[in-house]
Amino acid sequence: MTVWRFVVYAAVLVFGAPAVAAAQTSADEILRELGALRAEVRQLRQELEAVKAQAPALEIVQTQLAEHAQTKVESTSRFPLRVFGTIHAHAFANSAAPNWLDIPNLIGAPVTNPGTFSMGLRQTRIGLAGDGPTLGTVRTSGVVALDFFGGIPGFQTGQVMGLPRLLVAYARFQGDRAALQIGQDHMLLAPRDPTSLSGFAFPLLFRSGNLYLRAPHARAEYSLAPLLRVAGGIMAPIGGDLVGEDYRFVPPALGGERSRRPAVQARIELGTPEADAPRRAAIAAAGHYGWERRPAGLVPSWAASVDFGARRDMFGVAGEVFVGDNIDAFGGALGLDARAAGGWAELQLIPTARLSFQAGGGIDDVTDGRRAVLIRRRNRSAYGNVIVSLTPELQASFEYRWLATLPLAKSEQRNHHFDWVLAYKF
Repeated sequence: MTVWRFVVYAAVLVFGAPAVAAAQTSADEILRELGALRAEVRQLRQELEAVKAQAPALEIVQTQLAEHAQTKVESTSRFPLRVFGTIHAHAFANSAAPNWLDIPNLIGAPVTNPGTFSMGLRQTRIGLAGDGPTLGTVRTSGVVALDFFGGIPGFQTGQVMGLPRLLVAYARFQGDRAALQIGQDHMLLAPRDPTSLSGFAFPLLFRSGNLYLRAPHARAEYSLAPLLRVAGGIMAPIGGDLVGEDYRFVPPALGGERSRRPAVQARIELGTPEADAPRRAAIAAAGHYGWERRPAGLVPSWAASVDFGARRDMFGVAGEVFVGDNIDAFGGALGLDARAAGGWAELQLIPTARLSFQAGGGIDDVTDGRRAVLIRRRNRSAYGNVIVSLTPELQASFEYRWLATLPLAKSEQRNHHFDWVLAYKF
């Protein structure tokens, strides 16, 4: 017997038929209201579940709208392009007469009244980056960037008219474990550079132990394991023997081009790939082999390097060692055709996310018997800097560099370089 029937029977006994009818009517209304409430609650639950299901999609749409609102450039393929760059302003001074006033790497013969001071913005950089279509599981992307480190025109005030220089330009096809990249980027041989804001367009210690070149190449990369990666490819045969002219409209046929074959490079790296992680460690070995055609025939160009980098919370280290022959295009052997060995090392102190200190040094030494006919024998350099991130976009730095070049028949020439930098990233 239900509760309502008990109530009806009790009403009949106590109040008679009129009360029974009233009670029955009231009970029916309550049941109808309860049914209506249940239906409303059920509908509200369904609407709530629908809203929850749409929440991630709404977040994605909002993110895409925000990115679209910040995107100032659109490609004809309707894939958005991102504009990025750095306005790089610095003042610099030298005690002697180095080859480059803003990023010295060699010192020549002593001059009367040595010492220089100037300011510049030719390390300013601008570029475009975009994500293309996804081909199955392969993500496509592209980057092109240039700076104004390509020299100055022969004009009375050419110092303030920095010429554009292609820095990187490549297309990349990235899969889950493999990648293919075609274009101009840092070569596979020794891509690690010292930490410096003043050496932004051209890395520190070039010709003092740091091999460097950005050149056209095609490379394939593969992750053998989460911490083990390999890469290999072919590169344009840059011989480093273009001299004597300030400007050419077309690339000349020099020793590398006349070899009629590309250079080859390979690299294997073990360690964590996250470059900015507070705890990381990586070590890599790489090799290069190429050719140049000389009057006596083909001359090999080869190099082997090991570079490393590690960080544990506040402290970090980085560096590189190399040996090679005829690698003047990479800054080896002080830019001469000779066999050489060298390297660099750096200590890092990062007390906060906005403040870092770096100090290090490098050496490049000619090691073969041909040194008797060379004009330089050894190059040494040391540096120290502090980098302050005033905001995520604005950085300031002060750097000191010491450079010593040892000619063949003279005493070592030395230079003290001071650099103050303000860089704004966008």
